[in-house]
Amino acid sequence: MDPRPAIALRTGARWRGALRGPNGCVAADHPLAVEAGMAALRMGGTAADAAVAMAAVMTVVQPYFSHLGGDSFAMTYEAATRKVEALVSSGPAPMSADADGYRAVGSIPQTGARAVTVPGCVDGWWHLHQRYGRLNWDGLFETAIDYAKDGFPASRQLVDEIDGGRAKCAPSRFFSEVFGQVTRAGQPVVQPALARTLSTIAIHGADGFYSGPVADACREPLGKDGVAFSANEWRGPARWERPVSTLFAGHRILTQPLPTQGFVLPLSLRRYEEMLKKRAGTDAAVLQHAALAEAFAVRYQLAGDPDVTGLDTQALVDSDIGREMSRAASLESGDTTYMLAIDGDGNAVSLIQSVFAHWGSGLWAPEAGVLFNNRMCGFSLETGHPNELAPGKRPIHTLHCYVATGADGRLRVVGGTPGAMQQPQTNLQVLDHLLRRGMDVQDALDMPRWSLGSFSMFSRDFGQVTVEEHDPDSLSAIFDRAGISTETVPAWDAPMGRAYVAVVNEAGVAVGADIRGEGSAAVF
Repeated sequence: MDPRPAIALRTGARWRGALRGPNGCVAADHPLAVEAGMAALRMGGTAADAAVAMAAVMTVVQPYFSHLGGDSFAMTYEAATRKVEALVSSGPAPMSADADGYRAVGSIPQTGARAVTVPGCVDGWWHLHQRYGRLNWDGLFETAIDYAKDGFPASRQLVDEIDGGRAKCAPSRFFSEVFGQVTRAGQPVVQPALARTLSTIAIHGADGFYSGPVADACREPLGKDGVAFSANEWRGPARWERPVSTLFAGHRILTQPLPTQGFVLPLSLRRYEEMLKKRAGTDAAVLQHAALAEAFAVRYQLAGDPDVTGLDTQALVDSDIGREMSRAASLESGDTTYMLAIDGDGNAVSLIQSVFAHWGSGLWAPEAGVLFNNRMCGFSLETGHPNELAPGKRPIHTLHCYVATGADGRLRVVGGTPGAMQQPQTNLQVLDHLLRRGMDVQDALDMPRWSLGSFSMFSRDFGQVTVEEHDPDSLSAIFDRAGISTETVPAWDAPMGRAYVAVVNEAGVAVGADIRGEGSAAVF
């Protein structure tokens, strides 16, 4: 246990507790997606079926966070075999990409076709369903298609994001026509072009996105904006990989390997647990800060597409190399959507998808209703860097999620969060509350959070942290005592992560939904 008293929660937050059910659960960042996932489970579907149904709805109701033109990643747990797998579906840079060309203009642009990599989102869904789905593929899209075709009421968050995205998506008449008149919560949002594309994917699978009319409709605006993606390179990038993992608090934490930054989570957890044993009396948050700073230093100096670098992710997690590295880096901003599902047989899926920054590249394929990612911004332009931009290479990806198993290999925890560079930081803090301190799932999510660096600076110095301002504001005091300067953001601030977590025990499941987002959870 911590040597100092635990940080207190506001008393009014404690009554909620986790949602508990005897069989399974779903959770996602929008209630309409939760409804779709629960419907799939009630029809006898698997966790994979529920996850795909939710993921499709999320592209309709939260287009600013994830879309068909983005990427997707998943962790899966198969109850019958206790097997855990990682699904990685992020696309590469176009073959026409030239690092010198980007260096000549000074940077990788945040918007437009030169910011876009080949989308992996749909292919990730397809691979997940092909391996672990039970329901018919086409039926998983019915709810998403209905919401796109017939409309759904805009949430307050969607209205705020539309307002914030006007400048970024200003060149797109499509954006103005579909979203421009949505100015208040409750107004209907109708997306007929997206409905047609989802219908095509429902009929033809991943091929419906990567070939035929939809592929042509996607590649055409990219070409007009100066980047030609050939039909040969416009293909699904999904692949199944061996997870990267570490032991923490008697559990094995498993996540995706490179080219994601997922390894930052097990690497920092391992170092954190070592520090807890060696530095008794030091506040846990200070030790977390040191462990994460080391892990991010490794990420920024060594991580690159393993297809190119040959870097072994598990060896990286097991190494001590981070102790000798600098603790400063530039942390990207961005956002994402996360969801989880556990079915009645005990199978689980942890799934995350994104277009990277809010509204991605700001570039749309109007005929297809597809928004493209700006994941090229994940590359480095430093000559010789492992993550240096190159044709056909995948950038280092912020997306990752996790599952945790017990010593017997049985599923214990499923979780993840949006939040770009905040993702491993939130995941570490939540897992520490859950597994080491034994908190209720919802309490673990409601606890105050902190982040490396400053939210007010693009280049973040790890000698400073941002903390949520809670009452009492114990986090600020903890870091102040350690000589680490702080700045504050409001309590339960969305950039600190919108996490969703489920815990499995002999009685069933307990699941929590982060109050920093607009999502929810459901049990059965």
